[in-house]
Amino acid sequence: MSNGVAKPSLLDRVGRIAPGVPELARYQVGDLRHDLAAGLSVAAVALPVGVAYAQLAGFEPVVGLYASILPLLAYALFGTSRQLIVGPDAATCALIAAAIAPLAGGDSQLYLTLSALLAVFAGIFCIAASFLRLGALADFLSKPILVGFLNGISISIALGQAGKLFGFETSEKGILPRLFEIVSKLGETHWRTFAVALLTLAVLLIWPRLTRRLPADLVAMVVAGAAVAFLGLDNLGVATIGAVPAGLPALGLPTAMLAQVGPVLPELLAAAAGLALVSFSSAMLTARSFAAKNHYDIDVDREFAALGAANITSAFSQGFAISGADSRTAMSDATGGRTRLAGVLAAGAVALVLLFLTEPLQYVPVAALGAVLIMA
Repeated sequence: MSNGVAKPSLLDRVGRIAPGVPELARYQVGDLRHDLAAGLSVAAVALPVGVAYAQLAGFEPVVGLYASILPLLAYALFGTSRQLIVGPDAATCALIAAAIAPLAGGDSQLYLTLSALLAVFAGIFCIAASFLRLGALADFLSKPILVGFLNGISISIALGQAGKLFGFETSEKGILPRLFEIVSKLGETHWRTFAVALLTLAVLLIWPRLTRRLPADLVAMVVAGAAVAFLGLDNLGVATIGAVPAGLPALGLPTAMLAQVGPVLPELLAAAAGLALVSFSSAMLTARSFAAKNHYDIDVDREFAALGAANITSAFSQGFAISGADSRTAMSDATGGRTRLAGVLAAGAVALVLLFLTEPLQYVPVAALGAVLIMA
């Protein structure tokens, strides 16, 4: 006997697990032009910062692009924010490098295996936290605490990239030792590299004052890459990222070094737990900010699960641990993105670049990546 309550449709039942499915199924075509513009703009930012953040975390540049595709699709299905863009993040990449480098001992294959497992474990912790309804943990890491942490990360990243701007290597750890090392090596500056860095910084500072239709990061990378290509600076000592392999990432975890994981598993799990908490807290700061601005609600427990799914898909597509991306989310909002389809379209645009446009990336100078990271 009916009690007058409508039975949930199949889409609504699926939506309890994957909130994005019913929203995408009921998509309003009138939003498409806004989401398309936002998606292309997000991709334009994701390309340079993805490459830069990959190098920060100790990976080949293309790995940052791999981490900018499937995680976006996973979040679009499982997230509750209609605007949050996920992908490589400065704080997350710095934590990855700090956690994995000592465990890998200089073995690049082991580094890849450990980073993939780190992303998987962080994702599992996030999903478990969702089931335990631990989303409220984000409330205990207040904005001042998180901003203070991110500022510390920013100072460390800036000093770590400074050597790339001047064209010399740095090896010291810690803020003060590295600062003293940079000052002591200024006499070794490679002036062509430094000129490219100054050109990139100038574009990053001036371009936003002229127009915001194209992201300054992308314009700066194009200008720096063009300078290298047309002036032959790569033959004059200016380091570039080199050839970027074309094509989409193979699916699956790197397993060649699994036998060596056992001894470091406790350290890896501890790092994954910390990474999950920091990644989630940073993502929620961004998601909540834009939800409040545009007057909609998010479910923090489901967000935990969505971030977990995004991290696991990143690992299985040759990427690394990711988080919410504040600059790309802001770009989506500023260019009129209305729904989660903007993230899907951004992922598609990055995939197209990997398939057809990787050749120009080889001319991007390492100094320009350092400048982009410092500005970010």
